[in-house]
Amino acid sequence: MIWIMTILLTVAFAKSPARKGKANDKSVQVKMTKTDTCKPEAAADLPPTDKKVMVFKQWHLAPTTVTKGFKEKYSQEKNQTAIYKTLSELVKKRQLEVIVAEGCEGEIDGTFKTAFNGWKIEDLKKQAQTKGFEKIVAHVPMKVEARWGDKVLTLCGDDEKLIKQSQLHLSNLRGWMGFWTRLGESKPEDEKLKLYSDAAADLLKVPKDTPVAELKTKINQRSLEELALFEKALNDRNLSFVKALESREFKTAAVVIGGLHASDLKLKLEQAGLACDIYEPPGYSRQDENLIKEFADSLKN
Repeated sequence: MIWIMTILLTVAFAKSPARKGKANDKSVQVKMTKTDTCKPEAAADLPPTDKKVMVFKQWHLAPTTVTKGFKEKYSQEKNQTAIYKTLSELVKKRQLEVIVAEGCEGEIDGTFKTAFNGWKIEDLKKQAQTKGFEKIVAHVPMKVEARWGDKVLTLCGDDEKLIKQSQLHLSNLRGWMGFWTRLGESKPEDEKLKLYSDAAADLLKVPKDTPVAELKTKINQRSLEELALFEKALNDRNLSFVKALESREFKTAAVVIGGLHASDLKLKLEQAGLACDIYEPPGYSRQDENLIKEFADSLKN
């Protein structure tokens, strides 16, 4: 079934060898699709503000996937390039003061040590003035910081403890759903059925002669628990993004996050009295959002 496929694709794009010459700083027009808008007036107890937040839904690689030095081309390139070009152009025109990123904590500046996709800030700075820089598939806010430096404030607004929690719950969920599917698809005469049911019984700490139907019910229950914990960790991370925005002065800020965050983040921005527009850039894939929805629908039906 489609919803047991890997939720987060771990494919890497490779950086093309740098060519000599300065980066192309001509005006760039990237068509963004606005999918939603915050209504901060719902938070009637908060004073009005002229702050505006642009939320960009990104389709990104796993941070540990190394793109540096490789020559493969990956599906995420179009989305990542579109976001970079848009942010870079806004910074160039002085229409964007703050960028908030996911995946780490603290300010992204010249001393930032964390590597994403094999790239550190100093590596990106060396490439920032070269042609093709916009197509390097790496942490997009870090690329903008490498290109524009003190012309923009770039923050990692995430919570690393919650990141680990969400990854753990997602991994557990995928494991339970794997058992649920195998037990449902195996025939009684299938020799593998006993292997699956014995393994599931061990994990559930129930007798191995527990009927398959009962095992599936228990697995369904555990899966729902893991799904709820995953969603809670995801939503709690959104609080960190909002706090990062509230800690700084700005007129226009951007948040670059995975699409799974977008719906709850919108609610939390509204509750904070912040106006926002949510965009799906070219090349964005809703696969992660659709798969999580299919997980939930399958478990509840």
